[in-house]
Amino acid sequence: MPHIKKITILALALILLATTSIFSTAAKPSAPKPYTIMIYMNGSDLESDFGAATTDLVEILDSGLDSRNANVVILTGGANRWQNAVIPVGDCIVWEVSDGWLTQVANFGSVNMGNPHTLADFIRYGMDNYPSKKYGLIMWDHGGGTIAGFGHDELFNDDALTLRDMKLAFEEAGLRENKLEFLGFDACLMATIEMAYLAADYAHVMIASEDTEPGDGWDYVFLSALNDDPNMDGIALGKIIVDTFMDFYGPDSDEVLSLSVMDLARVQPVMTALGRLMAQASNSIATSLPQAYLDSQMHHGTHSSHNLHLYPPHIPDFHELAFRRGLTKTFGEGSPRDNYCDMVDIGDMAVLLKEFFPREAEALIRALNRCVVYNRHNSDIDLYGLSAFYIYGGKSEGVHSLRIYSDLDMNPEYTQYLHHFFNGLLNRRQAKDTHPHLSVRSELVLWQPVNHSVTDTTPTRYRMAGLLQTEIPADDLLWPQINGQPVSLFPIATTSRNRLYAVPVQVNGRDGDIIIVFNRVTPQGHIKGIRYNDGQVIQKGHDPIEPGDKIAIYALEWDITKDSHKTWHKGEAFTVNDRLRLTWHTAPKDNRLGYRHTDAYRDVSYTPPF
Repeated sequence: MPHIKKITILALALILLATTSIFSTAAKPSAPKPYTIMIYMNGSDLESDFGAATTDLVEILDSGLDSRNANVVILTGGANRWQNAVIPVGDCIVWEVSDGWLTQVANFGSVNMGNPHTLADFIRYGMDNYPSKKYGLIMWDHGGGTIAGFGHDELFNDDALTLRDMKLAFEEAGLRENKLEFLGFDACLMATIEMAYLAADYAHVMIASEDTEPGDGWDYVFLSALNDDPNMDGIALGKIIVDTFMDFYGPDSDEVLSLSVMDLARVQPVMTALGRLMAQASNSIATSLPQAYLDSQMHHGTHSSHNLHLYPPHIPDFHELAFRRGLTKTFGEGSPRDNYCDMVDIGDMAVLLKEFFPREAEALIRALNRCVVYNRHNSDIDLYGLSAFYIYGGKSEGVHSLRIYSDLDMNPEYTQYLHHFFNGLLNRRQAKDTHPHLSVRSELVLWQPVNHSVTDTTPTRYRMAGLLQTEIPADDLLWPQINGQPVSLFPIATTSRNRLYAVPVQVNGRDGDIIIVFNRVTPQGHIKGIRYNDGQVIQKGHDPIEPGDKIAIYALEWDITKDSHKTWHKGEAFTVNDRLRLTWHTAPKDNRLGYRHTDAYRDVSYTPPF
């Protein structure tokens, strides 16, 4: 983990002294306290590889919380290894935190933390055995946003909780009748309108991040704030959680940081306003979609008469909507080999569409500002605190993703828009004929010939050996290498201080991205770590690169005689002796330059090497 939390010797001793001999099959209900905070700690590889759950357990014990003010109840499981001598592997254990001590109070057995019934059982257990005036639930693990959901249990084939799973668990646990004061996600990408909309029936407040979270996650020192005001509501406590989180990493951090507090009673107006805005956008798509598709939508009853009113003047066509989608702030992006998350900031979406639909965009922004009561981040642009699924980079998974989205039963107008937009992406050839100049970003590519010889001086196959964010070629350009291997840097995120890039690699047989950060302190870039490819669930934080790791770098290979024939070539693996080094070099004489163009539909094309 790049940012190491400090652990006191006393707190470490307390967790190591806790023993499983202090055990009962059920806790005895205690006298009501102001708060009961339940932590669903699905350890996953965060614990088995790095001990991140252990670190946070110690941090909870070391928080200084007076147990007279709050119960803290934790369910552990989901990891194939725990990096302490207390928590067993294989069983899900309920623990009670009391004045810095960790005591086992129940054993759920070998159950799947990716099963909604396990979550429901834990919530019921906490509420039945630890009565209080207010209840909070913190979901601790990886997160993947609307489509992928939360967490993965290493012991059960990386099973995860979808949004529907969590709704089922909340319903089964009786939260509709006894709402949580707050629902928190110490996980990536869970501050979504879809999650908030489903949670509104079961909690008053939600606390979550639109973007990825660092590996160290929340700072659990926030628990001590309950000593001063044990009766604070979820919004007040949420603000403290956000402030301690941001303060822990500090203003000079090279991490991507965002955390927001949402009043769930005000989520419905946001969803309604989003639907109304995108219903207008659906109208514009209708002007460029094939008639056969529109007829099929009418036949199935998915294209309502409300959406077919006369179009206002200056309405954008599909190309313009796709262009604006490409400019919208997107979270969880990776290299071209693992870029499927497609979560966007709703407010930024509205700002970019305000030119065309001013009334609807303004209504959405007003609703967002009322719902998101507190929001801090280090983004390069203003964030509004809630994201939404908006298919684009992951269109290759579009059929699967939209099936999941439709099953969530969200706003029908926004759901319809997503289907129309996806169909527009699939039929983008027609739009390209209308808009021949579609490039929204061009980058300079360094190509390494791979099939030329002394007798064959005209190679036809090239391997990408570098990618620069510039359109102006120059003879003295420097190109990046990692431990002597040429690499291509794909942009994935920008904060107020940092630019982050991904290099697709395989580490010890597992696919992922090396993350490289540029800022004022390291203008030539520094290697932050590895983010593994876990499908649509985005890794929380970055894994360190250790001596002995075997790394193979992926490079795009192109046969220029077959323009569509592009494959990813995995280079020969090398072993890290001490550490990885990012260095800059002039291009070999036989390498050639070209351009990489990304169009409004996220399609990529290349000019032949010259």
